[in-house]
Amino acid sequence: EHPGAAAQAGASLAAMSINLSGGAQGSAPGPGAAAGGSGFGANFAQAAMNDPTVQAHMKEAAYTQAQQGYEVAKQGAAVAVSELHKYVQEGPAGISILCFLGGMATTIVGFIQLINISGAITSPFSYVLNAYLCLFGIVTFLLEADMDSFKNMKVLGRLAPWVEQYQMEVFNRAKVLTELRGRGFYYIFVGSLAITQCMFCLDFLIGVWNLLMGVFCLMMSFGINPAEHMKAQAGAADQGIPLHNNGYGP
Repeated sequence: EHPGAAAQAGASLAAMSINLSGGAQGSAPGPGAAAGGSGFGANFAQAAMNDPTVQAHMKEAAYTQAQQGYEVAKQGAAVAVSELHKYVQEGPAGISILCFLGGMATTIVGFIQLINISGAITSPFSYVLNAYLCLFGIVTFLLEADMDSFKNMKVLGRLAPWVEQYQMEVFNRAKVLTELRGRGFYYIFVGSLAITQCMFCLDFLIGVWNLLMGVFCLMMSFGINPAEHMKAQAGAADQGIPLHNNGYGP
């Protein structure tokens, strides 16, 4: 029909032809080719994401993972509650162990926060509060430390004379902490300080734990065994033994 148009079409096809000779002839692909390849991959991924079948599989996989995570968390919570109930059922001695663990955790968390020296400039209030938490954790450690078990430790047992000395200092200078009721108010105070720092962080968890220990101590100071209420909530009936106000301490 038109020889000029045919020649122009042939030149266009030649320009669009792909070199299959391994690059021996012709020029190497330029940046545009790489950009085109990446653009094609992005378009392919976008098309796959818009595919209803792919979306359904992704939703199913996400639901399965979430359900598995929920089951693991549920089992872990059940084990934690069972262990907590076991210690609470032991009365003041078991509560003392839980308070001791809480004191250790409070000290460690407070000390870790104090290592960040820049926090004293950027957040001075939080830095000072963490210093108080670290101090309160040490006091809790001294309050709840079982010296008989501490002396039997191979390494830490060497520190037993100093720990016992400072423990007696705490008992003599803060006699209110030698009773369950006094310790209950003390742990509630420490927990209320820690829980106001943030939501769902280490300080928050430490605060919740101290508050829980404070409630347990107060309940036992009024002759109420927390283990009974924990069993009642689980649907089991159990009869507890009333505890005295000075259930533990010198």
